[in-house]
Amino acid sequence: MPDDLGFDKLLDDDGLVARLLGKTRAGRNRKPLYGPDLPVVLLVGGPGTGKGRFLRCVRGEFGRHVPTAHIDCGLPVYREQAEQHPQTRSVPTEVLREVARQFGAWQGDGGAVATPRLYAGLAAVAAGDPLADTATLVSEVQRHDELLPRGSFWRGVLNRAGRAYAGVVAGLVAHPGAVPFINAVLDELLARTSQEGKAALAACYGEYTGAGGHPKLGLHSLASHFQQGGEAREVAEGFLFRALRQDIEAAYVSLLGRLSRAGRPALLLDHADNALGRRLLRPVLEDRERGHHDRLVVMATARREDGGRFLYHVGGTAGTNDDAPVSWRPSDGGLPQWSRPVGGVPGLTPLSRGVLLVRMPMLTRDQQSRETARLQARRALGDNAAQLRIDSGIHRLSGGRPLFVIRLGEATAALTFREPGAGTDWDLLDARVRSGEDAAGRPVAELLLDDLVVRQPPEELPPEQRGHWLDLLSHLSVAHDVECAQVLMREVQAGRDERLSAYRIAELLRDSGWPHCPRHFIGDLGLRRLLMRRLYRLRAYGAAWHGDHTLLRDHYRALEDDAADELFGSAAAHGMHHHLAVGDAETVTDYLDRTFLTRSARVWCDELLAVAEAPLLGRTDDRRARALGEAEVTGDVRHKRIDRLLHAVRLCEDRTEPLDEAVTDALPKLLERLGEEPAAGAGTLTQTARDWRDRLAGKQPLRPCTCTRHIG
Repeated sequence: MPDDLGFDKLLDDDGLVARLLGKTRAGRNRKPLYGPDLPVVLLVGGPGTGKGRFLRCVRGEFGRHVPTAHIDCGLPVYREQAEQHPQTRSVPTEVLREVARQFGAWQGDGGAVATPRLYAGLAAVAAGDPLADTATLVSEVQRHDELLPRGSFWRGVLNRAGRAYAGVVAGLVAHPGAVPFINAVLDELLARTSQEGKAALAACYGEYTGAGGHPKLGLHSLASHFQQGGEAREVAEGFLFRALRQDIEAAYVSLLGRLSRAGRPALLLDHADNALGRRLLRPVLEDRERGHHDRLVVMATARREDGGRFLYHVGGTAGTNDDAPVSWRPSDGGLPQWSRPVGGVPGLTPLSRGVLLVRMPMLTRDQQSRETARLQARRALGDNAAQLRIDSGIHRLSGGRPLFVIRLGEATAALTFREPGAGTDWDLLDARVRSGEDAAGRPVAELLLDDLVVRQPPEELPPEQRGHWLDLLSHLSVAHDVECAQVLMREVQAGRDERLSAYRIAELLRDSGWPHCPRHFIGDLGLRRLLMRRLYRLRAYGAAWHGDHTLLRDHYRALEDDAADELFGSAAAHGMHHHLAVGDAETVTDYLDRTFLTRSARVWCDELLAVAEAPLLGRTDDRRARALGEAEVTGDVRHKRIDRLLHAVRLCEDRTEPLDEAVTDALPKLLERLGEEPAAGAGTLTQTARDWRDRLAGKQPLRPCTCTRHIG
């Protein structure tokens, strides 16, 4: 898989990344965008949109030319390291230490980026536990020895006394004194620091709360706040990040840095919409709002389309429209114009003012075709139609979501259909991916659910619900609005002490970056198909699938037939949709025949479309035969026409296979013939038939919605 698949406009020589970093992929200089006040760049997109892959591409391509650190905020290693000594470590300090280590390993132009300010702060924190024994404290301080000065890169901040200082710290374990350990460490540190180094530490830690310009007091206060935990610890962690950014800035503004360094350094934070990511991003945004500018390009990923709730609320109050972040898509063309809005009081304005939202690009049809062509050995000329069948199915299921395209392309590489028109999208999802010793492999649908759902649960999902999350979503794949979903959730979770309401699940899905569709509870077509497939296989013979549809059918049948239903027009129509899903087409035809004379033509057509959207799983597919009048159906002429129309619409709206030309030709004619009945609304039926004919000619859904708008 090409790492840069779909990222052309972001990564080219005059693209956003090159202009942010001041370097192209080949190492040529580019005039940097913005500055000295830089935005935090949030790459936003739901699961499978390539955010992490993009950061890895930036690290691999641009990291050869500018210092670059890459952190996955979702990895447990930082938490595990912090838990070993929670009094002197935290998850953010472990991340900052790793960032400093990566910058210290830079071997490009200008050499390693030294981090003496961060070292001083981490050493103070490591020495600050008043209850630990001296040996433990010495060990904690020595953990950071790799951040100590090494030769001329440190340019006198600790001059050439670093080794002597480290030796004194090590000696404290053998000769503990009456002076508090942190005092001994800081005294030795400052005693062996050059005048230049003292000035640097004073400029940094002298600004800490209560320091009054004295670095030792600032370091003491920082260590004390860290020991207090809670909000005080977060303040200390945020200041340590500022110290790191000042170290990076110093590496560029020094005489050597001005002569040898070009471009801007980058910090890449994957999965940055979790608690750790927010604790890292917040102090950067707050500092820059207060005028503490630096040249570090911070690129972070977030699943929510708006970047995350923490950006928008100060004291529980949302910001104004003027504070909304600049939002940009690569397809917009040009480069985003960003500047911080004028005015605003630091601490009282939303953090979103300092953010540039970059929406991850979906793959175009051409990009999808090129990728599937690369992944699959093209068939002989006689099989081109079958190959186009696979390509169209991948497009429908993926909606351009890169992970779908890649996984399905790999899985269907060896898939063939005996006839060009054979096979459905369900067959694509059944295609197996073989790896390792597993000769049979796993269906690609299962791998996609692992990638998109199991490995990316919502952060706020209660621990006791994590084992049920995929099951809950599977049941909800047949739901429409949240009220419909709540009926299912009451039944599915009956008997459990801890339950999730459909309203809360909808929030969790939005937080996970899944789109919202007003007509489907699971608002992404590909994800909904994956979950439907799983629901059908959840119990033998599709029992769970039939049980859910039957439950909803009975629920809406118990209501008044004409009870208002926002999506279906009436409760009766909503119930008929679920009748159809469980295979009871005769009852649905009877209902449509009965209401043809009692509903207005417009309302009747709308109900027909809503009812006929019901998917078909696990049953013999006789829809084409019935749509073309090739099946035996009892009833009068109008009843038979309505039955044909119902099945023609159902085939056209199902969209798990390419449109059948015979069906699309017949459908408008069937609707027009209903206008021959001695009933009002013939003109509406004729107009609707023409509209449907136009939509079918463009291969578009008859009733398009958010999750099907890409089809066409």
